[in-house]
Amino acid sequence: MNRLPLHFPMIVLFLFSLVSALKAEEHSVIHLQKDVKWIPEIIQNLDYFIDTTNSLGIEQVASLEFQEKFSHITDPHVVYGHLNDFLWIRMTVANQQQNDHYGWYFESWGYDLDEITFFSPQGESGYFPMKAGYDYPFDDRDILHKNFNYFLNIRPGETKTYFIKIRRSYPLTFSFHLRTNDNFISHSLNEYFFLGLYYGILVLILTLHVYLVIKLKENLYLFSSILIVSSIWFSLGRDGLGFQYLWPSVPWINTITNFSSLTELIVIISTLLFSYFFVQKYKKTPILKPLTVAAIAIMMGMFLNQNYGMVMDAIPYMVISFLILLVPFTIGLRSLLSIGRFSLSYTLAYVCLFLIIFHSYTRAFALFNDPILNWYFVHPVIIIEMVLFSLSILNQIKYLQEEYKKANIEKTTALEEKNRVTYEMNNRLHQKVKERTEEIENMATALAQKNVVLQTTNLKLEELNAQISNINRYLKENNDKLRSNVEEITKDMALMRGFDFEDFKKVFPNKEACLKFLSELKWQQKFVCKKCGYNKSNEDNNHGRRCKNCNYYESPTAETLFHKLKFPIEKAFYILYLSNRKDVELTLNELSEILDLRRETCWAFKNKIAQAMEKVGHNKDLSGWETLALVYLE
Repeated sequence: MNRLPLHFPMIVLFLFSLVSALKAEEHSVIHLQKDVKWIPEIIQNLDYFIDTTNSLGIEQVASLEFQEKFSHITDPHVVYGHLNDFLWIRMTVANQQQNDHYGWYFESWGYDLDEITFFSPQGESGYFPMKAGYDYPFDDRDILHKNFNYFLNIRPGETKTYFIKIRRSYPLTFSFHLRTNDNFISHSLNEYFFLGLYYGILVLILTLHVYLVIKLKENLYLFSSILIVSSIWFSLGRDGLGFQYLWPSVPWINTITNFSSLTELIVIISTLLFSYFFVQKYKKTPILKPLTVAAIAIMMGMFLNQNYGMVMDAIPYMVISFLILLVPFTIGLRSLLSIGRFSLSYTLAYVCLFLIIFHSYTRAFALFNDPILNWYFVHPVIIIEMVLFSLSILNQIKYLQEEYKKANIEKTTALEEKNRVTYEMNNRLHQKVKERTEEIENMATALAQKNVVLQTTNLKLEELNAQISNINRYLKENNDKLRSNVEEITKDMALMRGFDFEDFKKVFPNKEACLKFLSELKWQQKFVCKKCGYNKSNEDNNHGRRCKNCNYYESPTAETLFHKLKFPIEKAFYILYLSNRKDVELTLNELSEILDLRRETCWAFKNKIAQAMEKVGHNKDLSGWETLALVYLE
């Protein structure tokens, strides 16, 4: 039997050490060099392992014989598949710095991880686990920050290996960083500051839109407010501030906010409704309503299918969403162009919306090389979109105000023309009455002359008797006809058809117009103070008078028919106006329906008018309705 050479064990030991050294060199190591405070994007300096059994513990994964199973990471996604398996990441850090005042932190920008457990080596005690994630309450984190941050506790000259266990819901792009304590604080303050500015701007824009909702009570501004709220919710879910400040103890809201497309659905639906009411404000487009309803129904169907049926890939889902949004947008844009009201801000806002949807549905890959820019570029796009939508609304309000002014000018012109025609007709009528009166006077003069002739020519009385009889008959017929005409004209003037309530409101549109008219009527002669008898006063905004001597104030309605009136004075004016009309007899029910008043209220005021008429002996044929306004019933 041959004996092994004495130096054979030494060769075996050397080969084993060489293999171990080679394997050790395969480990990725991150070197903390001198004066370095931030090492960005360390993902390609890490190693990974996929636990397809989902049963491995840190003792087994951290064992020496297990290390050869780790593979070097070459892609920011690590792997695209294995979403149901745990992903183990190994990070070896060598601290080559001399300054022991720096504390180093590991930071993960993938804050929408379902679960992340950071294992920090504790010497002979093994590894200390720190578990967090979107499926766990926010307060479970060791460092209460919107990102996942962990203290490395590595001193100069030390080399430590850390393990990270991750469970995710989609193949996200990992963004890992190493920062010193001062760099971490500076970065956090800057990040929270700019996010505060972002949400502050959105809240200011939302305040403007809510004010428009309260002030104008239009559906357009309601859905624009919902659009802004959904954009804020969308952003809170993306940057993690919503989880940190709004629902830290309710982690299941993260699933709704980030992965069920609910926020995107609300953004799209509110945009469709906003677009519909925006276009309708300019031009009524009948086909736009069914198209908008159909688009909303399709998007809701796709949402339900995506969450409870057959899941569609992100790219086809995004393309279909674009097409659905383009159809009503194109029809609405054509309607605006047809009336020459193209809105550049409205169009660019839609472009921004497409960018937001594109970025939302393409989280599986990066749009930019810079992960910070890739993640936060959607925030300024949202602000630009909200500003552009707000500008389009303000431009529309300006346009509607101009149209309103034009309509008022046209109404005023029509009313002036109506008044002019009425004035001309009245003048003609008075002229005809004057002419007929002159004819009567002339005929009376002629008759007197003939009577003188008859008295001085008695001899011809018999001869002229027949002529006189004919003349008297002729005069009688003309007098009767003239009297009949005068009575008919007078009656037509008295019973001339007046205004209905809508026309009457154009003359007395509001309380101020009524008070002004009543004030002029009440003090048309002069003002005399009821307290001291002084005759000089000042007029206030409500058209009341305040005595310059004793400061006694008297309102226009004091000691008039409208004293202590309990309903709008413009409606009381119309009831008084109708009381002097002989051609209109409205029932209490009809009057109540026209004026939107209770039947008892109408009856009470009509009874008050009747008492006033009886008190002053009012004659409808001779007096106008305004003469009753100053009657005071104690």
